[in-house]
Amino acid sequence: MTQGNLINQTWEIGRSNAQCGSCMTALAAGTACWATLVEIDAASAEKSTSRGPLGRFARRDFCEACWQAGRRPEAPVVMFSYWKTTIPEAEQKKKLFVDDGVLLDLFNRLESRTESADIQFRFVLALLLMRKRLIKYEGTEPPAETDSTANGTVAEIWRMVLRSSGQAVRVINPHLTTEQIGEVSEQLSSILAEEV
Repeated sequence: MTQGNLINQTWEIGRSNAQCGSCMTALAAGTACWATLVEIDAASAEKSTSRGPLGRFARRDFCEACWQAGRRPEAPVVMFSYWKTTIPEAEQKKKLFVDDGVLLDLFNRLESRTESADIQFRFVLALLLMRKRLIKYEGTEPPAETDSTANGTVAEIWRMVLRSSGQAVRVINPHLTTEQIGEVSEQLSSILAEEV
């Protein structure tokens, strides 16, 4: 898969397991619920059977009653984003596309992350947001001493601007190989499943 193919895809949030993450009640088709994208800490991810496809990211749904009562994802998971949705009919093809705000929120929350997988994930999100014209590439800048990749090499920094606010953002270009692009694409597809 090429980098162009990856960013030209339409993304959709992965399927619900149709069960409340708090009270464990089955969520019937047509029921309103709150969907969350959570990160499971590394120690818990090794033991968890509900790990997401990246080993750290997963979708968890909550019924309206639990959500309103404040019963939401708790440690050892960290909630990145949430949105209100409806459980689809079993035979109905899921059509809930990721809201631009959810993508921007996830992009912003990954800003301070330094792990290689997070840098790659954020870079691909930046490409997707550029395609959607939500952020604009302005150029590269000389890296600071603190701008280095996991293997210790100095990183290339892209200067970008959020079109909605004019806020400047910096994105590390991890110079992904074709193989790495394929891996990140596969991981993203598992969380933000491609509409076929």
